[in-house]
Amino acid sequence: MRIKFLLFLTLTFALSCGAYKYFPERTPKSYEEKDDVSGNVQVGLASWYGIEEHNNRAASGERFDKNQLTAAHKALPMDSIVRVTNLENGRDVIVRINDRGPFVKGRIIDLSYAAAKEVGLLGPGTVKVKVEVISTPNRDDNYFKGRYIIQVGSFKNKNNAYNLKNKLSAKFDNVDVYEYSLNSDKYYRVRLSSYNSRNDAQDEYKKLRKLGYKPTIKLE
Repeated sequence: MRIKFLLFLTLTFALSCGAYKYFPERTPKSYEEKDDVSGNVQVGLASWYGIEEHNNRAASGERFDKNQLTAAHKALPMDSIVRVTNLENGRDVIVRINDRGPFVKGRIIDLSYAAAKEVGLLGPGTVKVKVEVISTPNRDDNYFKGRYIIQVGSFKNKNNAYNLKNKLSAKFDNVDVYEYSLNSDKYYRVRLSSYNSRNDAQDEYKKLRKLGYKPTIKLE
């Protein structure tokens, strides 16, 4: 009887170990966008977001407000103004780009709750749209081709920013100071710009690291 009981315990333990077998997480596959892009027009799927993200930080640094007419795009410069037209009902809305995304294959733009409501996107969730660039800062080529910058520092003090710019300009040719506002405060970003791909920025990034800086590569 004792032997049968021990065999039962052994079998139970073996089965329980099998039930908790470890499976490593799958790495998401990279993908290449195949959207219709021409000059300042892009056609593809739009989605919307904002309920859970409301009041969180957007990629621009500002607080995301689902009730504002804004959108997220993977490549357009921050503060670009675009017209988004729902190709199924003809309704359109003008939005400002202040965030990055969507990070789902096949989608080209994420509209805020308010913007999605304007074009009738809340119900279906996704819809085919046309995105037309109205204006965008510092961009005169293909608007939908992302550019990268290397940020070396961010300051509230303008003099500190320009002191760093002058120091870097002795070794690098493409240094600038980008001024932006956040919650009524002004900031000055010292950066090297711009590069057509992340790989193009890597050489300068490595040089900065060797000089003791802690730069970051960002999508412009």
